[in-house]
Amino acid sequence: MKLLLLSSALLLAASAPLAVAQPKPPAPPSFGEVMEVRVVNVDVYVTDKDGRRVTGLKRDDFAVSEDGKAVQLSNFAAVERKSAAAAPRSPSLPRPAAGKATASGEKAPAADPENALSLVVFVDNLHIRPQNRTRAVEQIRKFMGRSVRPGDRVLLATHDTGLTVRRAFTEDPASVDATLREIERLPTYGQQADMARQTAYRTMLELNSLIPCGVQMIKPVEGYADQVRADALRTIKALTVMINSLSGVPGRKALLFVSDGISITPGEELFEAANQVCNGAPAAGIDTADDSRRPGSGASKAGDVSENEPRYQANQASFDAQKYSVAKPFEDLAAHASANRVTFYTLQASGLQTSTVQAELDGGRQERLIETGTIQQIQTSNLKGSLTALAADTGGRAMLDANDFLPELARMQEDFDTYYSLGYTPAHQGDGRDHRVEVKVKRPGLRVRYLQTYRDKPVMERVADRTLAALLHGIEENPLDVEIEIGDSAPAEGGPGGQYAVPVRLRIPLFKLAILNQPGGGYHGKLRILVATRDEAGGTSAVRRVEVPLEIARKEVLNAMGQYYVYTLTLKMKPGAQHVAVAVRDDIAAATSYLSRPVTVGATAAVSK
Repeated sequence: MKLLLLSSALLLAASAPLAVAQPKPPAPPSFGEVMEVRVVNVDVYVTDKDGRRVTGLKRDDFAVSEDGKAVQLSNFAAVERKSAAAAPRSPSLPRPAAGKATASGEKAPAADPENALSLVVFVDNLHIRPQNRTRAVEQIRKFMGRSVRPGDRVLLATHDTGLTVRRAFTEDPASVDATLREIERLPTYGQQADMARQTAYRTMLELNSLIPCGVQMIKPVEGYADQVRADALRTIKALTVMINSLSGVPGRKALLFVSDGISITPGEELFEAANQVCNGAPAAGIDTADDSRRPGSGASKAGDVSENEPRYQANQASFDAQKYSVAKPFEDLAAHASANRVTFYTLQASGLQTSTVQAELDGGRQERLIETGTIQQIQTSNLKGSLTALAADTGGRAMLDANDFLPELARMQEDFDTYYSLGYTPAHQGDGRDHRVEVKVKRPGLRVRYLQTYRDKPVMERVADRTLAALLHGIEENPLDVEIEIGDSAPAEGGPGGQYAVPVRLRIPLFKLAILNQPGGGYHGKLRILVATRDEAGGTSAVRRVEVPLEIARKEVLNAMGQYYVYTLTLKMKPGAQHVAVAVRDDIAAATSYLSRPVTVGATAAVSK
């Protein structure tokens, strides 16, 4: 996408002309510019030793520190949202439900957009079996039907061979239910991983029968581990993209991740199987009475190679497995989610089932034995590890070892409805760094969960994030009363062939802008305009920025206040259905409008305001 300034002018409401300077380098900051004070909000969930919710705590019951240094709370509220049945749902887009004040005497901030809830249900079709998904999704449908509050936004997404948003943010329960039914009919790929695991194990045994503990026996295990790791990284990438898209969504954000689990150390259970095979363990299905098959026995079967053939060092199997670990990528993903105020709730769809493929195996004792004992324990622990890490490191909950998920989903709903909102003003403002937060409750025996890190984003990084939220999720805000007009597209001159030039005109009321009296005469204002586009395949452009200084002669300022400032962008875009998001920021007033519009490129585009 190429950004080109076509025009910058004032549309007159009166006949007298106004002198408006052409864009030039921005003026130095004026004494009248607004300093934004950023408050860090930490949502804290408090339970007793039995996991029961604890209410009635006061500001003085909490101690908060950032990067090891104590901070003073500037805001405190004990939030209790209304139940779903307490307030009727409006057919139009409702505002977030108001919270109620508690015994603390301080008003809960739930009416603030910063406390609205955006929930993403993310079904990991790549790592789930069909019967498990059916059970999980049916219960999620029941949960959604009776638990989603007025004002909550829900987005439904799946990871199949790629990330797909199945339903954009909506507050319509019927739409959520219909989309979940559609998700139940999609293909799943977890069973393919089961078959690949079984094949790798059988191939390992076949190679071992030819050359006992020969170095080649580990090759199918390495191949399997490499593929499982690649699939895990694909899912991590999809989750990262989703978190990036949520980073600019205002308010509280939760992601319900539905999966059978992703192995934190791919293939570790098969490396352990190789270790047992090479050591002749009966549990691995090896007949230890046949000493000729053990490495170093001096005997070999017909067709085996000589004793000089390299042997696999089975005692190193556990170390070899760590080469494929994805613990660090999961740690980074959790930190990224926490920094962007996204809480993970993970649901293990496989539930209490201890075997992933045993019922499907029709082979002999050797194949079944990888589903029992130490080998299966390793696999189970690895699958739970990823789910536990994401939830624990973001202040959420991991729902494990259950076939009835509704009680666990109800506990997740408790987090949404009942929590403590703690706010403080950090010593830094927009330093672009990640900071560690620690919350302690002074009363003994209580447990707390919360997002443990956050990124102190510079102003323009936050504005860019919100621009993407408008682009990807249609979340708009327009305090400056900006109007957008999409002009007719026409074949673009120069650049790659097949592109079209699309004019986007922004009309901004001057009375909405902060215009400062400059000591040298005249009045000065400063705008920044950000723009991004998305095609129908989901591909997004980079967020581009333009600085637009405004200069108004002193004698024209009164007349100007009744007029519009018009700025025209020309976007070079490919033909087809596209989307454009624009942010207009008044740097002096620290106010920003975010708007999003559909565009039909290659044909006459409808005018949107």
